[in-house]
Amino acid sequence: MSVLQIQSEAGKRDAVSSPVELELMTGQCAVVQCNDEHGRQFLRSVLGESSLLGIQALYRGEPLRLNRSEIVERVGCCFLDDGLYNRMKAADYLTFWGRLYTTRVSVSELLTLVGLEGHANVLISRLSYSEKRLLNLARSLIHNPELVIWENPEQNLDLESCIILRKMITSLVDRGKVILVTCSTMEQAIFLSEHIYRLTEGGLYPVVTHEEPEASEQTMQETGELDSDTDQNVPRVTAAKLEKLMIKADDKFVFVDPSDIYYVESNDGLSHIHTKTGDFTTAWTLTELEEKLAPYQFYRCHRSYLVNLNHASELITWTRSSYSLVIRDDKKSMIPMSKTRFEEIKDIVGL
Repeated sequence: MSVLQIQSEAGKRDAVSSPVELELMTGQCAVVQCNDEHGRQFLRSVLGESSLLGIQALYRGEPLRLNRSEIVERVGCCFLDDGLYNRMKAADYLTFWGRLYTTRVSVSELLTLVGLEGHANVLISRLSYSEKRLLNLARSLIHNPELVIWENPEQNLDLESCIILRKMITSLVDRGKVILVTCSTMEQAIFLSEHIYRLTEGGLYPVVTHEEPEASEQTMQETGELDSDTDQNVPRVTAAKLEKLMIKADDKFVFVDPSDIYYVESNDGLSHIHTKTGDFTTAWTLTELEEKLAPYQFYRCHRSYLVNLNHASELITWTRSSYSLVIRDDKKSMIPMSKTRFEEIKDIVGL
């Protein structure tokens, strides 16, 4: 039986253009990628409050309502506007919340989980913004809930805290928890879970990223055979080196210098090109762009991402199978990297 189901309310299908269907079982995490306002409305609807989305959430087959004590004991929530008691110490704050529940998790265990074990006796007012956010996430787990709901937990977190958060989600999933989170960007969503949904004014729908077909060994062999049969006296045509990309943007064409491109992201059948001068969208596939940009040290680090290695500043290991490249742009974007690509890039840079 599923632990959490999210669906369109009966009679309110006109609120969204497509049915809302999200189902989570024990030991699963789902990420809903959306802007802040949509995320806030979505979580309000999930928790039984009134919103314009026209959806409802079922917790183990019954409407999710936090005014029922038996549900409050099994659901942990953390929102962006949750406050803190700045005059309390971190450990005392968790102890205070723990007294409100019949089942409690060890305060020291929670502080270790969120990387604050050395801050137990530090006043909350002296914690950094990221540390305060992590403390509030710990507070949402004090009663050992089965279902965890977090609003955009990575927003404005520093890099070290992001690492802690992602490892924490993995740990909670391994313990059989059910996690529902919202986030702002697709990069974050890919790092947080394989179950990704996008929420827009048109509704909520799953994001499925398909591998683009690659040339098979047989095809390459056949191509080689054809090449060997061609007239050796016929000169080969060498393609001119690409100097700029010409990208159609709205009603005009924009010329983009490949060296100004930070990375390219494939989403919803389109390629989104992120550059020093702005972002552009093209109908070219990632495979086509990979071929066009090959002379400029671009690397396919993930099935959905193509990065300019000249703008890569760091390579981060999150877990044994999760990695990312940090791009030297204003946002210090973190681009996901698959395990296979990680092994390849080690060869490229000579590790």
